Amino acid sequence: MKHWLAGSCAALAAASAAADDAALLQKIEALEDRVQQLESEQVEQIRRVDRSAEESRNTDWTRRVRISGSADAGLFGGDDYTQVSNDAFTVWDARFFVDADLGRDVRLQETTLFRDIGFDFEWNLVRIGYLQNNVGNLYFDFQGMLDSDWMNAQVGRFQIPVGEAYLDYSKGYAERAFVTNSFGPWYWDEGVKFYSIAGAGKFGYVASIENGDTPFNTDSDSDKQLTLKLFTDPFPWLHLSASALRSGEIGHGQTPTGGTPSNPANQNGTPAQGALWLGESFARAFGSGTSVPNYDNGVPVADGPNRLRETWLVGGDAIVDFEDKIRLWGAFGQYKIDSQGPTLYDRTLRYWIAQVILRGAWLGEGFRPFYVGARVQSLGTTDTDEGYLLDWRRASDLGYNMHELLTYSGVFGWDITDWLIFRTEYSHQDIDMVRGVNQDIRDDAKDSDYWAVELGGHF
Repeated sequence: MKHWLAGSCAALAAASAAADDAALLQKIEALEDRVQQLESEQVEQIRRVDRSAEESRNTDWTRRVRISGSADAGLFGGDDYTQVSNDAFTVWDARFFVDADLGRDVRLQETTLFRDIGFDFEWNLVRIGYLQNNVGNLYFDFQGMLDSDWMNAQVGRFQIPVGEAYLDYSKGYAERAFVTNSFGPWYWDEGVKFYSIAGAGKFGYVASIENGDTPFNTDSDSDKQLTLKLFTDPFPWLHLSASALRSGEIGHGQTPTGGTPSNPANQNGTPAQGALWLGESFARAFGSGTSVPNYDNGVPVADGPNRLRETWLVGGDAIVDFEDKIRLWGAFGQYKIDSQGPTLYDRTLRYWIAQVILRGAWLGEGFRPFYVGARVQSLGTTDTDEGYLLDWRRASDLGYNMHELLTYSGVFGWDITDWLIFRTEYSHQDIDMVRGVNQDIRDDAKDSDYWAVELGGHF
């Protein structure tokens, strides 16, 4: 009897344990199903958040677009034949910018095509006191092509990448030290620009292919303008660059009825206007845009042909910049302009710039917002028998009879805030005329000093 009771109890215990194990297994399976369900819901929730964020980035343009601008205004004046308004309140410069992020980390399968794609637009509203209301920069920017710091490109309209002076234009207006501009090469043109970015090392390059004409969206001939700038930063305080540019034919001319191809000066059509500017001068058909007589080797000569055969520029820049102390900039270059006709109309322009900025922080922390600067610069043919239009603002009184502009400028600046600066500048300018011009033209070249007191703001 005892054995039977013991066996029965053992059987009941085993049956009870089996039932408990089955219930436990059911609970475990139910928990596993619940965990899988929660994981699926979590994954779906993450996907919804990602889709919502992507839709937000795509629809909320304010997250991808930045609007900025700069403006300068004040009192400007000078002598009787100055380049600026005589004792007048003037809006000297005003420009606005739109920068947009168009995409990042663009891939084709496992290959990075572009790290960043952007868009840049500049509204060139006012420049040197004249209402412009036209397009400055307008380009698409592709950075990190094939994930390389050496392969970047801009497509559209951009600053011609020659020398260092062009960096003081467009967005550079907000940071420049002087009120007036230098004689260095600059201007916009349409084309494709290739360049290296920070991270490529101590050496870099900028190269471009452009239309080669000053007017917007104009290519008067099939020849393209080519540029190349090589630069290096061997030390944190030293920047060196060398630049070259070549354009093919510029301008449109055709032989009129009754004319002969051997008489290129007898061409009509649109006078040449090269894209590259030196200060306020650029390659153009000799004698165009003015009724002032042209003098060469002491005698009057007729206007030249409308077409230019080609232009060449070579130049070099050196910048020494010790933060909070001093900045030195030296530049030199030569621009050769060959006419489509007699060598009588060929010109070689030379420019040089020597500029120094002394920063107040060198004297002490209390002087940090202040600076003073001096600049001496020259542009001309350096030949008293050969002249050129060295500043388009003097076309109506001096024409193509200037052989050198020599300007001495001094400036005082005060950074009132991070976004507002006060500048005052005085410039003395000597204008040397070619041999043979009449006294009336020579008199118009006198009294060309000018001054400015302005406020410049940017945001």
